[in-house]
Amino acid sequence: MALIWVHTPSVGEYITATPLLRHLKEQNHKLLITYSSPRARDFMKKQTLGDVYIYFPIWGLVFGYSVRSLIKKFNPQALILVESDRYPSILGVEIPRKIVINARISGKSFKFLKTLRFLYGKLFENFDKILCKDEETRKKFIELGVSPARLKVCGNLKVVFNPTVKSADIFFKNQREVLVAGSTHRGEEEIIFSAFGKVKKAFPQAVLVVAPRHIGRSKEVYKLAKEKFPNLRVSLRTEVKGYYDGDILIVDTLGELIHFYKLSTVSFVGGSLVPVGGHNLLEPAYFGKPVLFGPYVEKFADLVELLEALNLAFP
Repeated sequence: MALIWVHTPSVGEYITATPLLRHLKEQNHKLLITYSSPRARDFMKKQTLGDVYIYFPIWGLVFGYSVRSLIKKFNPQALILVESDRYPSILGVEIPRKIVINARISGKSFKFLKTLRFLYGKLFENFDKILCKDEETRKKFIELGVSPARLKVCGNLKVVFNPTVKSADIFFKNQREVLVAGSTHRGEEEIIFSAFGKVKKAFPQAVLVVAPRHIGRSKEVYKLAKEKFPNLRVSLRTEVKGYYDGDILIVDTLGELIHFYKLSTVSFVGGSLVPVGGHNLLEPAYFGKPVLFGPYVEKFADLVELLEALNLAFP
């Protein structure tokens, strides 16, 4: 069968594409998976759906030579882009079939793309199909000059979310309230810690799990927690195995957030208290857990509407 090149910028996009990857493997296709986040390396090493996994740094996408070298070596017959990479070198590759799945364009990106409409309109016109997550995204592509015939609204792939939760070597005692703050950004942890201080007074057994969006910030968040709560036990995930009896756990690993969402009593999804646009609210909601979020969730407005209707999400 043909080799299909799937580019998933990081862990989140890979997880979003997992149902499609499974389907392609069932059809006996070979999969070349590329990713551009160095922090995703450990996660990708544990994955098995792809036949080849290659770390493709940002500079490799910026300069066309690296892209052409990859094509020459593997000769893929199709390219699938997941969500949002916009590098001309990858958009303009000459491959028999090209599609974008779960396509989305943030307001900030759209302003930039419109200034280069003459370039990006032509690049996207070279794709066989662009599968948009919603009607608003489809209209944005049309404004960029893409033919409506190449566009189709297929809904948000994150709604097809069906995670494989591997058992981890860390647990909490049943009587403890577990608060999980996932994918947090700088400026959010201070607010979260302030709220947790109030929760801790009402529920002394409560434990807080904080998973920064970028694990490179884990020690920074750990230090902040220690300064805020000098009398509480604060730990890094890599230091803990078995039952955790401390107060605040900072996640400094990749691929385990979904495990903590499953164990949570209530979860908060970051990127929503600061103007980032939010992250995937469906991950904790999948387990029937209440989901809290801030005012900045425009990237996931469709999921917010769905989860609020189900009484699972609370702004």
